[in-house]
Amino acid sequence: MRFSSRFMKLVLAACVAFLAGCQEKEEAPVDYSAIAYKFLKPVSFADDASENPDISSLKRRLDYRYAVMLGDTLDVTVLEFESDVYALDYYMNSGHFQGSVPILRGNFLEQSFRADKHIFIFRHDSYRRYERADLENYVRKFPGYHGGFPQAFLSLPFEFREQGRSSIQTKFFLGVKSSFPVLVQSYRDGNLRWNVARSWDQVESDAFSAWASGLKHVEPVGIFPANDCIYFEAGEGSNGIASRLAGGRVAVVWGYLSWPDLERTFFTASDRIYEARF
Repeated sequence: MRFSSRFMKLVLAACVAFLAGCQEKEEAPVDYSAIAYKFLKPVSFADDASENPDISSLKRRLDYRYAVMLGDTLDVTVLEFESDVYALDYYMNSGHFQGSVPILRGNFLEQSFRADKHIFIFRHDSYRRYERADLENYVRKFPGYHGGFPQAFLSLPFEFREQGRSSIQTKFFLGVKSSFPVLVQSYRDGNLRWNVARSWDQVESDAFSAWASGLKHVEPVGIFPANDCIYFEAGEGSNGIASRLAGGRVAVVWGYLSWPDLERTFFTASDRIYEARF
């Protein structure tokens, strides 16, 4: 009995240790006011989480000032959005940024980066030289950094893809008010042009129906219409097909293709979007 009691105590202790090890460790809160540029702490810091009427989906704005050397300061503004799709939308479509190209604003030079749901804006005297690699290191070391293009674009077909013709639409889609963001990629094969779009995430059926009700529905010619697809006129002789796929993602294809070619392209895109694991 002694052995049995002792054995049970050891088993109980092991179980307690195992359960304690399985519990998720709480991450230590980030002290944003102490984030350094190289080894320099900011001489001033501001954190603004109030709603910004000019920038939709902006959650937070952080402003830093670093005294790099006597008479030389570096200002850094970090815009944090609800998700990377809204950050990318603002970065691509607001007209305030030129990618890796610095912008001269008065006596100041402005350089910008986008990383996941953050946009970083660096501002310094135009005659000061700041290596872009140093600014990139600041971005990479920022808490929660995730670089690269949103992976959702990888679920769109790549053959005949037009370079520089990727976009994000968050308020209107095909001229119709939309409550869900979509990613759009354009394609071209000779004189034929078409577009493929997918919703950023799952979309509620009511939201999809509300958007689809604003389209100009038509009867396709030369194909048998599917019950779960919407056929519409996209303007200027362009037709389209839209559907809310199983699982909730929305797929849309439109362009200057015949209905049979448009249908073939739509089902190819839909398969890739449906099979995507992001």
